[in-house]
Formats: sequence, structure tokens, C-alpha cells
Amino acid sequence: CPLQVHRRLLRDDNRGLEEALDEPGEDGQGLVVRGRHLVLLDTPETAADQHRPRAQEMVTSPYVVLAPGPGPHLRQFSGLRRALPPNVHLLSVEPRGAGTLLLRLEHLFERGESQNGSQPITVDL
Repeated sequence: CPLQVHRRLLRDDNRGLEEALDEPGEDGQGLVVRGRHLVLLDTPETAADQHRPRAQEMVTSPYVVLAPGPGPHLRQFSGLRRALPPNVHLLSVEPRGAGTLLLRLEHLFERGESQNGSQPITVDL
């Protein structure tokens, strides 16, 4: 299975860009790409059940936020009374003024992609 991470072309490859792909980087030696690849071996029928949640964890890891405040106490807040279902992702929370928020939730699975994960879900806000 071929996997292309990065390419460098000194001449145009005639594939629509109409220029060379030569990014020399700050030191003139070219760009260095480092990544992490995870290979999951599964059947097509159950691959999405493994792939979707794991990809979401890798792409949207938690942020550490430091702010001034009194004392060394760890403070944590969640407006949820219970965890979201595993096929629902909290995409964003945006303040809209006057005590209102815009809450964006997304369903992780496409229709028919997973036997269990693709099922419609209801979230009680």
C-alpha cells in the first residue's frame, strides 16, 4: 500500500499546478515532514467503528489553557450532566452575548458507514 507523505519536485510534473514543488525551508535543505501513522486492520463492515473515534481523538486532542487566578487549585467545569454518546462530537461552543451560546454538535458517522455508529441519535440539552 503506497503512502505519500511529502514530495519535492524540481520541475513541473504537468499535473495542474504549473510550477515546481520546491520548498527549500529556512536552511535550504528542503522541508522535513514528520508524522505518525496508525494502521488499523479490520473488515470493511466494521472499519469505521474503529477509525472514526480514533481519528477524532488524534485530530482534536485536548488543549491546555493556563490563566491567572487565585491559588494552585485545579478548576474544571462541564456543562454536561452526562457524557455525550460515542457517535456525537462536540464541535464548538461559541459565546453569542447576553448569556447565550452557539453549540455545534456533529455526528461522527455517515449514513450506512457503521452498523451501530450510523444510527440516528437524540441528545437532550
